[in-house]
Amino acid sequence: MGKTVWLVCCLALALHQPEVHAFGRGAPDSACLSMLPGHGTDAQSSPSPYSIVLAPIENGNGRRLVNVTITSQGNADFAGFIIQARPENSDNPVGTFEVRQEGAKAHTCGSGLKNSVTHTDKNPKRKVELIWEAPADYDGHVIFNASVVRDYSTFWTGIKSAPLLVRRTATGVEYETSSKKPTTRIPYQTTISSTQRPVNPQSENQVSHPIFEGCNSIKGCFGWPSNCVASKSCRVLVTYMFKGSAYEFELFADDRVWAAAAFSDDKIMGDDSVMECAYEEDKGEVNTYVSWNDSPNPGKGNHRVESDLTVLEKSYKDKQLYCRFSKPRVSTIEGVTFDLDKHYHLFIAAGTDFKGNRLGYHQSERDLTAEKISLADIQAAKGASKILVHLHGAFMVAAWIGAASIGILLARYFKKTWVGSQLCGKDQWFAWHRVFMIFTWCLTVAGFVIIFIEIGGWSSADNPHAILGCITTGLAFIQPFMAALRPAPNTPKRPLFNWLHWLVGNLAHIFGIVSIFFAVLLPRAELPEWMNWILVGFVAFHVFMHFIFSVGFSILITSCVTLIIIF
Repeated sequence: MGKTVWLVCCLALALHQPEVHAFGRGAPDSACLSMLPGHGTDAQSSPSPYSIVLAPIENGNGRRLVNVTITSQGNADFAGFIIQARPENSDNPVGTFEVRQEGAKAHTCGSGLKNSVTHTDKNPKRKVELIWEAPADYDGHVIFNASVVRDYSTFWTGIKSAPLLVRRTATGVEYETSSKKPTTRIPYQTTISSTQRPVNPQSENQVSHPIFEGCNSIKGCFGWPSNCVASKSCRVLVTYMFKGSAYEFELFADDRVWAAAAFSDDKIMGDDSVMECAYEEDKGEVNTYVSWNDSPNPGKGNHRVESDLTVLEKSYKDKQLYCRFSKPRVSTIEGVTFDLDKHYHLFIAAGTDFKGNRLGYHQSERDLTAEKISLADIQAAKGASKILVHLHGAFMVAAWIGAASIGILLARYFKKTWVGSQLCGKDQWFAWHRVFMIFTWCLTVAGFVIIFIEIGGWSSADNPHAILGCITTGLAFIQPFMAALRPAPNTPKRPLFNWLHWLVGNLAHIFGIVSIFFAVLLPRAELPEWMNWILVGFVAFHVFMHFIFSVGFSILITSCVTLIIIF
């Protein structure tokens, strides 16, 4: 009997031995660096059912405080954990934790104080809420790293939050968080920032889409046209936030039937992962897709691939298209891995043309971020520079509304009147006519070249601006060569040259002005509609000047004839 009892006790001790190494009262110092529980088994390779949620504390009384929550998805309880805040490229924990609930305690790893938190018992937990304070001299990103144990043989390591950007203000000690409180749609990754972005107030009668709520405070936003997010006037918008173990996106388009966003390693479309939100009129429904943008891409189109999007909401109402969906942090498309924790250029585009399973070409209605961005950072993304587009427009307006108009008036009405003096051996009218026409030629050729550099090819938009611009440039290009080959004044071919020179010049001027009118309709130009009235005013003024000079010239001729008859 005694021998049997002894065997039972030995067996019980043997079975209980793993619990001794489970560290039921928290992680030991030996786990500070590796963050491994030391259970003798490997960590799970499946996606973690646990996540780290960050939210700013608005009134920290000058302290830089962030709520940190380890939470489970569904019914996944956990027994133990360890969590630290680490710089992006370091394993040394930073900051200080404050624990205000049972079942957890602050722990010191290495230098510092209370820079880790672990469990104090093995009771089942659904979430643990902590407060983290940034160091006084810290400026940069931190990532919260955790290991979570469900039971002795089941645990996950390397559970990371999205990067948290900590910025110092001018005082060097005070940090500011967003002035807007989190909505019920958190969890989200946030930024402790030194500035608050002003938002243009809207009138009470102006109603904006709900997608703009929380832009650049609880979610990142990137829209088109430029600077439209603050005024809530975007025609195309993508929002992004880190939520749980995935990223959540919203796509919005006003008066368009599709909107898309793409992740790219460069500023050129090609070999990119594309997310689509499209209203399919033939089906009467809104759908989301994932597509691949080929490189080279002569057709300017995408081909669909298997979707990894989880649709959360979609609608098409009052010509406003909206989709909300989540996407895994890591995905592989056409053999290319996209890790959304990395930095990418973000493209956005929208259009009115949806052909079957292909998006219509979107040369005009698109934009991209000027720099690669982190989707985990809640801050305003800046669009790419429009300097080449602006230069193209400025050059063409200066050429055809300014220089060409003056040059034509000089040649037509001052040829026989401004001959009393010379410039560089030529009559004043001719010298200045040549100056203005050379100026027109140089600006036109320069504007023609830089817009092709900006677009990267031919524009297939329905707007005739491109073809009219090419005709204008072609006519303008040959004018100086025609002038250089002009016959002598008294030769038989001189009248033919005069008529051809007049015809080509006036056609170029007309096509140039009409082309500028059509440019106002291009979304890429971002011009207000009242620009048309300015152009109409110019045309009226130009015609009026022709009338004044024509009448004045007729009066001058009549006066001269009268004087001749009198004398």
